[in-house]
Amino acid sequence: MSKGNQASIFAAENSYFQPPKSESPSNQNSVDGEDLTLTQSIKDYKLRGRVEGRADKTMEQYDYVLGRLMEKFPEDSQVETITTKEMRKYFAYLMDEGLKNTSVAIHFRVLQAFFNWLVRENYISKSPLRDVEEPKTPDKFPKVIDKDQAEKLLDTARNWRRTWAGYRNFTIIVTFLDTGLRLNELVNAKLGNLDLEQRSIKVHGKGAKDRRVYFGRNNDKCLKHWVKMRSNVDKILDDTIFISQKGDKLKKRHVQRAITRIQEKAGLEDVQVSPHVLRHTAATLAVQNGLDTFSLKRQFGWEQMSTALKYVHMSDKALQESYSNSSPMDNLDG
Repeated sequence: MSKGNQASIFAAENSYFQPPKSESPSNQNSVDGEDLTLTQSIKDYKLRGRVEGRADKTMEQYDYVLGRLMEKFPEDSQVETITTKEMRKYFAYLMDEGLKNTSVAIHFRVLQAFFNWLVRENYISKSPLRDVEEPKTPDKFPKVIDKDQAEKLLDTARNWRRTWAGYRNFTIIVTFLDTGLRLNELVNAKLGNLDLEQRSIKVHGKGAKDRRVYFGRNNDKCLKHWVKMRSNVDKILDDTIFISQKGDKLKKRHVQRAITRIQEKAGLEDVQVSPHVLRHTAATLAVQNGLDTFSLKRQFGWEQMSTALKYVHMSDKALQESYSNSSPMDNLDG
């Protein structure tokens, strides 16, 4: 962090933590809340996000969503005086502006977290969103490829294993399908965080959170062989598991291009195949193979149990379709 950034943070903290002259520091938050403006409360919330190490994308989302909110309220609006009715009108305004319910739901979740934080900090007595429901969004199942398509992709990648890059790309696809890593997690995974004895990788996940991800025996064999092959470059310049032939860190776009080439060779042009689709596919196959919802949530690094439950419902749908063709009574005479 630069000296300028450090100075700005400490200046903000110093101004923030000065107790009012007429009140004791122990009552500071509850008293400050009576006069706290929306503008200042948003500055405080974003400062908290920076100090707690929120991801860049999360901070950008704060800037956008909270910036839109400030456009509709006067700068000197007292945060304590914002009402439930005003917030309902604000969400209606966003819809009138052409935002889809899915986008408005994102605004709702960010603002709900913001107002809940103000309540916890004793800046406001209750959230104006306490009695507001999140906008309904259509239940969309994540895009996946089926088991046969996954096997075609693997078979095609397996045919290119004789070359250094070919084996690396094969191992990447195996790892995506076996662990469900995000693309960013895969390209940033460190060799020092790979535990081949415990068959696990420690990754730096979404929301700047670390977690340990586990893999199976076949993936273990691939990774062991890849680690040996990895050193067969002139000079290794990076400590990530997957590197380029120049020895430096593998770029995300190179992973995406490699998967697209293998997809085309496998004759799967009519379906979408990407690192994120492979992640969804891994989750779906894990549930079909018996992984429980709680373990699925931990392995894939989701905050909400509801995200994991989507894959359980997808598995139920596959069971329904399969059973419709194998119902005992439907296949009996009479």
